[in-house]
Amino acid sequence: MMVNKKAVLILAVVIFLLLGYCPAFAGNSDRLYGAGQVLTPQDALDQQKNALDLGELEQFIQQVDKEVSSYFPDLSLSGMIEAFKKGELKISPQELLKGIARGFILEVSANLDLLGKLLIIAVLCSVLLNLSSAFEQGTVAKMAYFVCLLALITIALGSFNMAVSTGLASINRMVDFMKLLLPILLVLLTAMGGLTSVALLQPFLMVSISIMGIVTQGIIFPLIYLSALISIANNISERFRISRLAGFIKQMTKVGIGLILTLFIGIITVEGVAGGVVDGVTLRTAKFMTGAFVPVAGSMFADALDAVMGGSLLLKNAIGLTGALVLGAIVVFPVLKILAIAVIYRLAAALLQPFGDTLIADTLEDMAGSLFLVFAAVASVAIMFFLAITIIVGTANFTVMLR
Repeated sequence: MMVNKKAVLILAVVIFLLLGYCPAFAGNSDRLYGAGQVLTPQDALDQQKNALDLGELEQFIQQVDKEVSSYFPDLSLSGMIEAFKKGELKISPQELLKGIARGFILEVSANLDLLGKLLIIAVLCSVLLNLSSAFEQGTVAKMAYFVCLLALITIALGSFNMAVSTGLASINRMVDFMKLLLPILLVLLTAMGGLTSVALLQPFLMVSISIMGIVTQGIIFPLIYLSALISIANNISERFRISRLAGFIKQMTKVGIGLILTLFIGIITVEGVAGGVVDGVTLRTAKFMTGAFVPVAGSMFADALDAVMGGSLLLKNAIGLTGALVLGAIVVFPVLKILAIAVIYRLAAALLQPFGDTLIADTLEDMAGSLFLVFAAVASVAIMFFLAITIIVGTANFTVMLR
């Protein structure tokens, strides 16, 4: 009985779509059907594209495209939709990988001056440390050593702050983009008859997006920053040791990131699969009821249902793929910047170890570890948003397959 009610509701939605934003097809059926013409998925796609408000999303994508045009292919939403209609979509993984590799090399090159500053100051610190140990009372040399050490930590913290700010900015930008993209994908999923899937996914996704920004900005990143500061304080003096506290904070940060990622993936996967199964059975029933019980126009509406769903599927896949590419473009270069600075820290620590100053080397190594946590946090948010797009697109495809 529940399936029949949902089938009737889906039938009503399809009729509304046909009579609402497809007036050319509903109001002139004699021309379309009597003259041998039919409503095709491509026609339904054009009507749905005109009915949707894609201007703000297109503007956001154009802004991203200007920033990454040297490394990524054309990210135009209209171009992607036209390519889907014609079946001429061309995305080269080799070109994407080449662009990412070129971007990483450029980021490392841009931070080579940071490596030079760290090495020069660290070598000076090592010389002053050796001078202080050569004399019984090298007070002046020790003071000079700590001044150089503080200068090195200040320079390292400056680049560390820049990397953390870059990570936060990329997460905020991803959240803004998902708030534009998800409503459009959910509307298209509804047009395909995915009422149960939308009812399950929409509250969870909208709440999750807001919570993700709050958790990362208010909990994860402050913990990462605190662990970096504690690690620096631990390495400044040999008498004041708080390495275990820093390790505990880092471990809690890793557990928090892993727990959020696991819960998000588990819940959205279960909801997507469950909703897709119910909607698939319901759509099958709706099509049968349309063809069997609606007099005269039943077969016409059944064919129109296929056309509307096919157009929605094409449009949703085009927007979903574009969204996934834009999401990757938003996150990949901030992530590369963070990784480049972390690599610089670790390279400096490796080069300084032979000089015998383990304090500076350990400090840079700990800061590199904190930056890898920043990378993990940003990458986790990107993975969760990418999976959200994939689940919505896959749920609709699964629904059509079951139908």
